[in-house]
Amino acid sequence: MKHTLLLSSVIITAMTLSGCSSYNSLELSQQQVHSSSTSADYTYYKIEPPLYDGDVVQYSLRDGSRGTLTIKRTTPQTLMGDDGHVINLSELVSLKRKEISKGKTAAAVGTGAAATVVVVAAVVGLAFGAGMIAMLSAS
Repeated sequence: MKHTLLLSSVIITAMTLSGCSSYNSLELSQQQVHSSSTSADYTYYKIEPPLYDGDVVQYSLRDGSRGTLTIKRTTPQTLMGDDGHVINLSELVSLKRKEISKGKTAAAVGTGAAATVVVVAAVVGLAFGAGMIAMLSAS
């Protein structure tokens, strides 16, 4: 009985916590700086909200390829992954960052709490019932 209870608690917890994140779109805009001392323009890309080391992103490129990357470093024109993969920002079609979803987390916590109450009530009910049966059969 204890093993079944423990196993079901672990399964319920894993299922509810697995949906606590989602990917949110980032805005990528091309910016230019014109230098008056030289006749050259400098192009860079601005990502809003900004990316930080360790962020996990999903990307789509102009050639149709897609992937997931953990950011190691960003430059004004590239994303560098912790696996050595480098993506030119000029090739991006879409960019999304993995974030903790507050709504899904709240739902998961609520579901976990409700499941815990149900399991505890079932165990207490079974123990009480077994005690009553033992008491009635003894008399």
